[in-house]
Amino acid sequence: MAHDAKDNEMKTVNNQITDAITQSNMIATGMAPANSMGIVYQTLAQSTGTSLQNAVSNQQNVNSMSLAALSQNIQMILTRPASQTVTHTVQPIIIQQAPPPKRQKGDTVSED
Repeated sequence: MAHDAKDNEMKTVNNQITDAITQSNMIATGMAPANSMGIVYQTLAQSTGTSLQNAVSNQQNVNSMSLAALSQNIQMILTRPASQTVTHTVQPIIIQQAPPPKRQKGDTVSED
């Protein structure tokens, strides 16, 4: 196979084109850390906002449950109990000291 002289020629590219490509690559490489930090800050802001929204939603749910529980308790307090017939009453137990025995005539008092 014979090689033509045209295949062996080195082709050159205009210097302005290579400079433009090099500068574009340098700008992209130089901006990468700033872009990375920007993405990190956006992600942090979004996750913080979402967690605050969840906290507000949970607090609203807790308040709704508290109000429902309060309503139930007030309803239980204000309803009249069913009439109940008392079949047996218990006498109160009163503990007193026994009175001293009565003395009769002729009893002697002994002192210990």
